[in-house]
Formats: sequence, structure tokens, C-alpha cells
Amino acid sequence: MLDQRIASRGRKFIGTYYSTFTGYINRMRGYHAQKDKAAGWEKGIMNSWYYVPTHKRDDLVHYYPIHTPMWAREFPAAWRDLDNGISE
Repeated sequence: MLDQRIASRGRKFIGTYYSTFTGYINRMRGYHAQKDKAAGWEKGIMNSWYYVPTHKRDDLVHYYPIHTPMWAREFPAAWRDLDNGISE
């Protein structure tokens, strides 16, 4: 868990597409990008890359709804507008 917390705050991250370890790091990176308003946060994009099959290459670049299999990766819907409508 500590490794994931540290990796989630890096400027860039390279993980493995089908790894749940990588998935959780990317979810936390998404939370941080949203909160810090990092470059690309409006579109759910972050500086994370995967070792992946060629047809999955741009999965973090394009925003699209959740689809199966869900365990394989994190979707921007997990962190985009998470607090929308909640007054401070």
C-alpha cells in the first residue's frame, strides 16, 4: 500500500495494463489530478502509461463509460466530478 501511495504522486507512472496494483495507483493519480487540476484533468487524462497490447494503447487518453472487464483498469468516472454537487 505504501508503494502505491508513493507511486501515485510521481510526475509519470508506467504500469502493467492488467494489474490491479497498477489500477489502484492510477485511480489515486486520477484523484490527485482532479484535486490539483493537473494538465489534462478536465478530460480525465494523466501522465500514466501501460505495457499493453497494441489495441489497448490509448485507453487512458480517451474518456469513455465503464465497460467490462472492470477489474483490468480504472476509469476516469471513478474520479471525475467526484464531489460535484456537494457544497463545501
